[in-house]
Parts: sequence; C-alpha cells; structure tokens
Amino acid sequence: MDPVSIEGYSIHSVLGTGRTGTVYLASSSSQRVALKVCRAQCPIPLRHPNIVPVYDRGELPDGTHWMAMQYVPGGDADNELRAGRMSPARTVHIVSDVARALDHAHDHGVAHGDVKPSNFLLGGQDCVLLTDFGVAPFVRDGMVLTSAAYASPEMLRGKDISGRADVYSLGCSLFRLLTGKPPFFDAGSKDDVVQAHLHREPPQPTMFAPWLPPAIDHVVATAMAKDPQLRYQTAGELARAATGALAPNR
Repeated sequence: MDPVSIEGYSIHSVLGTGRTGTVYLASSSSQRVALKVCRAQCPIPLRHPNIVPVYDRGELPDGTHWMAMQYVPGGDADNELRAGRMSPARTVHIVSDVARALDHAHDHGVAHGDVKPSNFLLGGQDCVLLTDFGVAPFVRDGMVLTSAAYASPEMLRGKDISGRADVYSLGCSLFRLLTGKPPFFDAGSKDDVVQAHLHREPPQPTMFAPWLPPAIDHVVATAMAKDPQLRYQTAGELARAATGALAPNR
C-alpha cells in the first residue's frame, strides 16, 4: 500500500510502527492528525478525557483499516523518563491519568492490551492521553504481539484477558517510571523475559531506587501478582495505592 493519501489525508512522515500497525503524521484540510494504519480491524474508539480522541476511521479497498486520531506533539512518558524528567510525583500523576482511562475502557468491556510508558502521551499541562489500544488476539501462533516487557502472564499464555491484565501492565509501567528499568530487564532474551513474567517474583523498586519508600514494593508486587484475582481490582485502585505509598517522596 502506498499511503500518500488516505480518504483525504496527506501523509508526511512515520511517527512509529509496531506489530499492530504503523502511525503516520498526516493532515487534512483542517488539522494535523496521527493516522494509524492497522494490520487488523481497528478497535472501536472510546471517548474519555484521558484517551486519545479518534476523529475518523475507514477501510481501504484491500481490506486495510485506518483511523485518524488527535496528534499529540508533547512526547510520551518513556521519552520524558529517558530525558531525566520523571520524578515520583510526576510518575503517580501519569499513572493516575492512565488508570482513569483504563477504568473507563474496562467499564465498556475493552482491554487495552499494550499498556506501557511509550503509549502514555503527554498533552498540554501534562494531561496524559492513553493511545494505541491493541487488537486481539495479543498472542498468535506462540508469538507475542504486544510488548513482552509489560505483558501479563495470562496474555503470554494466550488466554482470554480481562482488565486485570492491564492492571499488571500498569504495575510494570509504574516500576519502569520509578526505576528507569523495565521489570526483568536482566533477562537475557525475549524468551527469558516471558519466562520471568510467568514464573519469577515481581521485582522490588527499592532494590534499584533505594530512596523510594518500602511501601511501593508491596504496591508493585500486588499489581504484578501472577494470579489476576490477587491483583488490584481496578487500575484506579492501583493508582491510589501508588500515590499513598509515594506520598513522602512527592
């Protein structure tokens, strides 16, 4: 497919690409947009202040799906972390905004499936917008279609997932933003990372960021419990626990 023009949108550059599709910087007659060309049917858009708005969507003659979303030029949480601009206070603010988006999605029966800091876009006044809702299935023919570094055990086993899989991934993201490292970063290969999520105990943030209060270790351990029933019931519950645990460091 030559994405020079899609339904009136002109393509300017590639913003990012992954297993589920490619996102382009594009424009219509009235505005710039982030235009995602999906390798499967694009998910139904959700409306929430912390979810990237979808303006338009369609299908090309070859069956390829696309959707035009708000272009957010402020970068993402992972880039801000790499730039050294991620304090505990900013971390819990970001996690709280993402949690609100996830709880809204879960209330509508939608699991995100690829919760990770690079999908936490930062808009004006640090308003966080969650983007890139995944397309099920998240594992196909034994291949992980989402980011293994943040994937829940049930997702890696190819099972049906609920919102608690996103809670697990949000716990992994919390660990990453607090420590600068993804969980199980010491695993030697992607297969080793998968095995770590399946079998190893959750890592303790204070082992890598000893200035954090010990209570945060329990928060991450609960969020990343192997059994979904033992995790926080909602993303909001995780965010509130993280905020409380990190209060002395804010």
